[in-house]
Amino acid sequence: MDTEHFRPKDDFIELVQRSSYWLRAMATTMGIWPNRYVTIRQQWYRRLYYFMLLMHWLNTYLQTEFFFRNLGNLSLVVQGLCSFVSITTTGIKVMRMHAYEEQIVQLWEALEAAIFLKKIRFLRKTDRETIFGRINKLLADQWKEVQLNLRFYTLVVGLVASNYSIIPACSNLYNQFQGNAYNRSFVYNTYYPFLEPIKRHSPLFELLFCSESLSGFTTWAGVVAFDGLYVVMVLYAASLMRLLRDLMHETANPNLSDAERAFFQRECILHHIRTMQLIERINEIFSPVLLVQLFTSTSIICVIAFAASMHADEGDSQTMLMVLYLIAAIYQLFQFCWYGQRLQNESTELPLSVYEAQWELCAERFKSSHQILLLYSQRQIDMRAWSFSAMSLETFSTIIRSAASYFTVLQTLAEE
Repeated sequence: MDTEHFRPKDDFIELVQRSSYWLRAMATTMGIWPNRYVTIRQQWYRRLYYFMLLMHWLNTYLQTEFFFRNLGNLSLVVQGLCSFVSITTTGIKVMRMHAYEEQIVQLWEALEAAIFLKKIRFLRKTDRETIFGRINKLLADQWKEVQLNLRFYTLVVGLVASNYSIIPACSNLYNQFQGNAYNRSFVYNTYYPFLEPIKRHSPLFELLFCSESLSGFTTWAGVVAFDGLYVVMVLYAASLMRLLRDLMHETANPNLSDAERAFFQRECILHHIRTMQLIERINEIFSPVLLVQLFTSTSIICVIAFAASMHADEGDSQTMLMVLYLIAAIYQLFQFCWYGQRLQNESTELPLSVYEAQWELCAERFKSSHQILLLYSQRQIDMRAWSFSAMSLETFSTIIRSAASYFTVLQTLAEE
């Protein structure tokens, strides 16, 4: 049969590069973006990764020391727990991306080259110009959403992470210029074994302050890199499912013969299979970390809300920071669940598109295969936090309710 493959526009790769800039930039600064896409020598690039990871986990250890030495002080523990949990989760995300570098390369190459779209064979008898136009518009909308999402997410996370350094730095400078007697403030609540008596002496204080600020940057970069990659991959999979829904209507095109309809139906089935395999590979990378994210989001939202309520009457900068952190934590969880819901919606609506394809007007053989396709398309496709839960708005509401329940328990314990 006379067929033709889809070809993206000439500026498609440039569109992908421009839209995913913040994802690639943040991942590169952490040394976790695939080496073949960066210009840094591989040896130095690996050293960058291990250095950033070392600074990240060193700060996590110092916060752990602080917690164990201040377990009796609820206020101090609550204030530092949210940053500790967030930094720990980010460290897991960074290591996960590094461990799955080859898989990420394969997925990114397929995405950048639109391989899944190029594999579909379109009959020349169909209205290819209209179909290709819809595909180009679908891709343009997808990458525009990616670009806006990454810009906003990078700004929000960066604002929260930087405030942990900016607020104590400004406080230290103000007290120093005013000549006030004060204890120099660090970025996080940390305990330095063997250095506690002298940690606020210059130049050791400045060195330790910079190391903690660097840990804050690794948290920022790691969160944007991992969460941004999740958004890109899941949105791409949802776009492929949306395209399949549009193509199903072409299977019953009255201008096609029975053989041609059967041929294009087979192309739709193959595209569905390839898309499901893609989603399985995406789940393989993200699924375990999503489970960790659900538990940490519950604890972070609960603890931050409790910390903010404890200092609500004080109106200090710490309360403002807690509120800002709470908004960012809720938005982060919402983003994971929202895009998981988008993919789930496309999967749910696919059987409707298959059923509405006017298959009843086609030949008996086509009807039989189409009924099989209808049954096959009813398989639920979603992003999962391992086998614990699907990423959806229902999961989001469940986590928020759970966090609210734990928050009530903490308040009750604090009042007692």
